[in-house]
Parts: sequence; structure tokens; C-alpha cells
Amino acid sequence: MYIGPKPDGIGADLRLAHIDHRAFDGLGTFNDLDRTYFGHLWELFGLRWEDAYLAGRRTTFHDMTGPMLGRLGPFAAGLDAAVIASSTPDAEPGFPLPFLELALDGIDTVFAIADQGAAGAFTALRLTATTLPAGSHGRALVLVMDQATVLPGPPIPEDIRPTRDMAVALVLDRAGARGVPRVRQHAGVSTSDIVTLLRAEVEEAGAGAVTAICRPDFAPYWAKADVSADILPVPAGLPCTGPWVTLSEHCADLAEPPDRKIVLADYDPRLGYLSLCRLDTAAT
Repeated sequence: MYIGPKPDGIGADLRLAHIDHRAFDGLGTFNDLDRTYFGHLWELFGLRWEDAYLAGRRTTFHDMTGPMLGRLGPFAAGLDAAVIASSTPDAEPGFPLPFLELALDGIDTVFAIADQGAAGAFTALRLTATTLPAGSHGRALVLVMDQATVLPGPPIPEDIRPTRDMAVALVLDRAGARGVPRVRQHAGVSTSDIVTLLRAEVEEAGAGAVTAICRPDFAPYWAKADVSADILPVPAGLPCTGPWVTLSEHCADLAEPPDRKIVLADYDPRLGYLSLCRLDTAAT
């Protein structure tokens, strides 16, 4: 779903001003309406339905959105755009985007990024920070969400299956002090291409050393690139939010932004997507 934008547009060339994350734990249960809805949906596609599919608890995008907005404080005011990025479908036939639009009264644009796996969060940040036209407030919100409750369907590889309910909020602002997000996404990337692309990213940044945020199985590519990198590992079970949870924890440990580059990297070997986000945190 896409709401907006108004003719005068939204924000571009934004900087990271705020990042926060929160874990959730099965806030609700399924109900009879859900059984009717999902049962008919499965029947429509010729699939066998079992009520046991809805025996567990769930945390919906709606459940996570409200509390995350409540944690933004003054950053919730004057938002021009808001984006939800996720790697799994919502655990209810709900309406998280209209809820977000109503909660942020007066916002110009609300949309979602889905069906891109871990790359979705990078796409949301790229579009929000650099692609949308400039607007009046110069502030935007990106909500990244993982949801562990996924109803039976096509098999999900274990390395991209969410095992926890997690949400990350990133606020971008023209006056943000935590760096300019430079997002690059490459398609059709083979493992032999990754080292070359990492070197090019660091060389363009003019950085002798970087803080690299990545999944443990990606760390060897940094070593092969012969780049001085302090590796901050991404936790397992969070295919969409993981890199941003690590960034949030790292930022919380800093009294002020470091005078070095932070590079978040994620690679999907099935889709051939390499996503990179460099935060230029040095003074400009």
C-alpha cells in the first residue's frame, strides 16, 4: 500500500538522527475470524488447512508499531514519510500502514517494502534517505520488523527464518548527527564479486579502517578484501532486523559518533543481492 506523496514531496539527503530497537514476545493469540480468513485463503489455493496452525501466539506489525512510535519521543513529530520493511508477511490480515498513517497525523507518505528478504531494510533506507523529493520537515521514519510467527507454506531456509519478534526504528533528519547513510545495492552478485565490491566501497569512503556490521558467515569476505575492519556480528534469527539491531546497540554504547566509517553488509546467495550501507560518521 502507498499513501501520498503530496505535490511538494518529502525528504531527501537525510542523516541518521536516532535508532532504537525492541524485542517483543508473542503479544496476542489468533481468533475465530483468523481461522475463517486463513482457512478460506488456504482453500482458495488448494492447500490443506489445519486449525493447529493457529495454536501459538503472535506479534503483529500493528502490535509492534504502536510501542515503537511511543519510544520515539520528540522524533515522532514532523515526519514527512514513514516506511515499514519486513522479510515475512504479517501474522494477521491487518492494516499496519493505515494505522501508521493515522498515528502520524499529517504525514505525507506511508509505504512498505516486502518480498526482498534482508535487502528490504536497505531498500527502505535508500529510498527514504536519497530518492524521495525534498519536503517541508526534512524528517522520515523507517521501521524494520521481524516476525517469528509464519504460517505453513513453502519451506523457509533456516538461515532466513525469523525466530524472534523484533522491531527497529530509524529516524532520518536533515540535522541528524549519526551519519549520512550511503546505500548501494547490487543484483546478480556472485561470491567472487563480493571482495571487489567491498574494496571499492572502502576506497571510495577514503577510510583506512571500518567498523563492519555483518553476519558471521560474511566476515571472511572482509578478511579477503584486505581491509582493516572491526567486525560487529549480527545475531542469528533476525534476517531483516539483525544488522540494524547491532547498529542500534553499537550506537547506544557510544558517547558520540566515532571518527570512522561504519559499513553494514548483507548478502543473499539465493537472490544474488549484495546490500551495503555506509554511515559516514566523521565530521563533514
